Amino acid sequence: MPPTREIRLTPVASLPQLVPSHACFRCDVCCRFPESDSFLRPYFTGEETRRAIDAGLDSSFFPDPDGGQIELTPNQHGEGYLCPAFDPGTAHCRIYAVRPLDCQIYPLALMWNQDRSQVVLGWDQKCPFLAGGAGDSGAHQQATGREPHDAGSPAMQSGRATPLSPSPSLVEYAESIAERVEGEDTLKSIIANPRVIGPYQDDVVILRRLRHLTAAISVAPALPRRSAKLTALTLDHRPLVEQALISAGETMGTTLSAYAFAPHYIWRSLFRYWWAEIEEHLCLFAEHEDGLFMVLPPLGPGPLSLPLAGAFDLMREHNHGSGVTRVENIPEELKPTFEALGYRVDPKDPDFLYGAADLVALAGDAYKSQRADCNRLARTGQIQYEPFCDRDLQPCLALLHLWRRQKSATGLETIGRHMLNDAEAAHREALLHHGALGLIGRVLRVNGALQGYTFGYERSPSVFCVLLEIADRTVRGVAQTLFREFCREAVDRGYQFINTMDACGLPSVAQSKRAYRPIAMVPSYTASEQR
Repeated sequence: MPPTREIRLTPVASLPQLVPSHACFRCDVCCRFPESDSFLRPYFTGEETRRAIDAGLDSSFFPDPDGGQIELTPNQHGEGYLCPAFDPGTAHCRIYAVRPLDCQIYPLALMWNQDRSQVVLGWDQKCPFLAGGAGDSGAHQQATGREPHDAGSPAMQSGRATPLSPSPSLVEYAESIAERVEGEDTLKSIIANPRVIGPYQDDVVILRRLRHLTAAISVAPALPRRSAKLTALTLDHRPLVEQALISAGETMGTTLSAYAFAPHYIWRSLFRYWWAEIEEHLCLFAEHEDGLFMVLPPLGPGPLSLPLAGAFDLMREHNHGSGVTRVENIPEELKPTFEALGYRVDPKDPDFLYGAADLVALAGDAYKSQRADCNRLARTGQIQYEPFCDRDLQPCLALLHLWRRQKSATGLETIGRHMLNDAEAAHREALLHHGALGLIGRVLRVNGALQGYTFGYERSPSVFCVLLEIADRTVRGVAQTLFREFCREAVDRGYQFINTMDACGLPSVAQSKRAYRPIAMVPSYTASEQR
């Protein structure tokens, strides 16, 4: 970390401090973050950024000089990440005199309420000084006999069943901060930097609605929207994507297979994948020669109107009028939302969903053919169903080449020929990086020879997805046995359903999938702007 330059600082008009400095010096919470991209990173306006750089912070920590969240630095003495202004040796802030508003008002926080209709001032209960009861915390209701000013029920506002109650001193402090925040100068600064208002947090107790700021934000002229920064997607971003999927999962219960990292990333030889943060939502994009499109709706909690508007702005700017601009893999649960926002919504191929136990039992006339094929293979010799390991890589690749030749000889429709040509790179990606992708791989040997392989992943605690399956087409029963054993293992692991993805528009693939009697066809949609 570059040393702080010896310069004279001109302090900004600082706000009163509630937590005493001696408590902050002993704190092991503030200025430390578990993830490098934590949404709790302090926000610096353009002016605050210039002051911080003048105070000695390297400009590389500020990706947007006009205003944005600071970049964090790895903690050299422990886990997680630190604000680059924080000195872990002394527990002091290197730019304390010019620290941003975001830091000045802590443990209070500016944020939106849950339905994003009001800007509010909240109390972050993670502050150890206040959470520990200092400053008569918890005595407010007994002392005054009323709720915090203009807050409504803390239990309703915070999302907790039994939140801590703010002390009279904290309520008084919040009043003084609200008065300063809604003062003319600060109001103008926030209007020009609306992203300083954080997202709703259910562990932050709302103390006061900021009506003047809310009104000013709502009537302020729209600022020109800056294009979001596209970042190339790598294997290292898998945790970021999966965390965003978890946060989005609170608003949708879809069983679509696309809501995972692996089924997109394995196609990176065909598409360039990007991600961007737009209005506090993670947006995943794929780029082909004809342009950029979204592979999933924006991922994150809260309304989709603003992140969708930003994402379509970005795609239009990037695609220069190309018709490729769209959002794919929209589940049934979100279709009404897209339609209400004025987007055109069209169906695409659905996923095939099965009862996992049905695919193991293969009971009844409906499964007579598959059951016979499994029994036939069992009589031909010794069958070994085993986890994929590194020594299986070359035999699997050789089997893939054989399978491609076998499929080509059957006479494929045009789209099938194209997909067959693209398949090898995707399979190679899964074979080489199955662990980093979170894939489970299995192989099937017949009399010692590798005759099939398959890979899948957990979509949810109840749904397992089969991503890839290759079997020697000349050995009858290999595909059926491999699929059955994979499903048997899924049942043993507690999964109730198997998703085999869509048919990719191929009638022959759809016919094979229908032969296993799906219990549901999971709808999927594509959204585009009305022409």
